[in-house]
Amino acid sequence: MLQQVNAPVVWNRPLTGDYWLIEVEAPTIAGPLAPGQFVNIRIPGLTPYLRRPFSVYRVSPDRRRLQVAYKVIGDGTRLMTSALPEGGVCDVIGPLGRGFKLPAQAKHIAVIGRGIGIAALPTLVDAAADRGIAIHALLSARTTPNLVGLDIFSERGCTVITHTDDEPSVAQVTDHLIGLDKRHPFDAFYVCGSNRLARAVHALAERRGVPAEIAMEQHMACGFGDCHGCVIDVNLDREGKETAFREVCHYGPVFDTWEVVHARA
Repeated sequence: MLQQVNAPVVWNRPLTGDYWLIEVEAPTIAGPLAPGQFVNIRIPGLTPYLRRPFSVYRVSPDRRRLQVAYKVIGDGTRLMTSALPEGGVCDVIGPLGRGFKLPAQAKHIAVIGRGIGIAALPTLVDAAADRGIAIHALLSARTTPNLVGLDIFSERGCTVITHTDDEPSVAQVTDHLIGLDKRHPFDAFYVCGSNRLARAVHALAERRGVPAEIAMEQHMACGFGDCHGCVIDVNLDREGKETAFREVCHYGPVFDTWEVVHARA
């Protein structure tokens, strides 16, 4: 059930590179939250008044606290670093949207993230690891400091492959992914942070006949479908014969890749 909470801020501090991490006490949101769902945060003093949507980075083991990793890139996120201090209060709404689905018989999955899109994946990794599912994590960013979550993926036993734009290697995440799938076929794919990666993952999943999901990144205002500000084109069938407009906050942010790749409404 959707909740609006004035959540105590446990801490709000630098994470790595351009990223900060805030943790809040919000058991009525953290408790029922599914991997891939998001929250909408009010930033005090921000004009105009619009909440900001954020993927939930991690939930505490007792499911009382949640974390949000955010990149400091604009007025809103810059203000977050000071307006939501430790001991303060964070006005947060959640859990919002549709999350990831793990196939019942899955034994081996791949999670693929780029930049801030990586922040949508740790809750999924936690859920998969708790079920004993083997995980390959393929992560990319502009620079090494902006590869978030490496400690989490390693802690949960993932095999991690990274790529940054400043590396001399010509190999990209997709090159590694194709090679890995040939040696150790995946039961499902999950991607966030790059349209190019989404297309590559979708093509591979279609050839293999396995599910692939994408967490879409989109500007949002209300977070639950009323303002229609986050509408995208989607396919209503795998062949793309019928298309429509759908709100990312309500119908997503997680979609099957076939719903959004090559959609033309």
